[in-house]
Amino acid sequence: MNAPWKRIFAACLMCPFAGCNTANDDGEYARPKDVGASRPPSVALVEQGRVAYRIYCIGCHGENGDGNSEAAKYFNPKPRNFVLAEYKFSSTRSGMLPTDDDLRRTIRNGLRGSAMPPFELLSENTVDGLIAYVKSFSPKWRERDPAKPIPFVDDPYLGETDLSGAIARGEMLYHGFATCWNCHPSYVSPDKINEYRRATGAGTYESFRDHLHEAVGKDNTQGELIYPPDFLRDYVRAGMGVRDLYRSIAAGITGTAMPTWVDAMHVAGANPGDPPLVQPEDLWAVAYYVKSLIEQRPPKLNPADIVLRDRKRDIYLHGEPPKPVEPEPTTQPDSEQPSDFGF
Repeated sequence: MNAPWKRIFAACLMCPFAGCNTANDDGEYARPKDVGASRPPSVALVEQGRVAYRIYCIGCHGENGDGNSEAAKYFNPKPRNFVLAEYKFSSTRSGMLPTDDDLRRTIRNGLRGSAMPPFELLSENTVDGLIAYVKSFSPKWRERDPAKPIPFVDDPYLGETDLSGAIARGEMLYHGFATCWNCHPSYVSPDKINEYRRATGAGTYESFRDHLHEAVGKDNTQGELIYPPDFLRDYVRAGMGVRDLYRSIAAGITGTAMPTWVDAMHVAGANPGDPPLVQPEDLWAVAYYVKSLIEQRPPKLNPADIVLRDRKRDIYLHGEPPKPVEPEPTTQPDSEQPSDFGF
């Protein structure tokens, strides 16, 4: 082999080590992907998460991530069991693993009405480490393919100032199509439910469950009795904004009786060419209706009970102290000081 061919052959051998194809190499191996766990996190990131977990999370979720800490027996609901990897609140379909953004949102915002507080002040690197470490508790993150979020269809009511039409349609779908009152309370009469059933092309009921206007407790996948929220009084843990409500309704709540609705919102019209009776964007109407129920709650604080002070005043814990006593005037006349003290 002559000299030029030797040089070409040597260059070919060295190409894999030199990194010839670097177009698809992002060069950042320590940061996890936004969706699922398609590439293993670095050891440094997991270790960073382990340290943060022992500071912020171990007291509730336990050393082994199974939710069996010393404090867990006092909590209702119980802390999440990371070994089972059943995360209730996510943007993925019920039963699927959540995305990294779902875990990040729960860490940042917390869960209302539970012992899970918001950790708003943690750095992004710390939150990334916690996500990586929490995933290490369950083999499901290595065995399953990453899940994709449910589609967010366009909100047909976005920008409207009068949402009465959306709320009315949401009420009809809540009671007549989705029959949410099988778990949540009904907020209308049985006759109204059957009226809504006919409007969505469904059959009517001859009888209804007992305590129709109350929530029904049902077991979750771990055998624990849980109650879905009564939207007129109970906490909505994953957020009460319209977008948060849409996500929970469309994706479902993993480990509970709340199914994924985004794939079921298709009911054709009664006749060919008629508009559909139910379509995916109707999920927004349900979300607006649920939000309207939440807004009917009486305020915890009446602004009329707040009195602003017009000037600065002292506040005393045990009543106002007595006023200081003025010293009594002396009765003895002032005497002149002698100039000679007799020294």
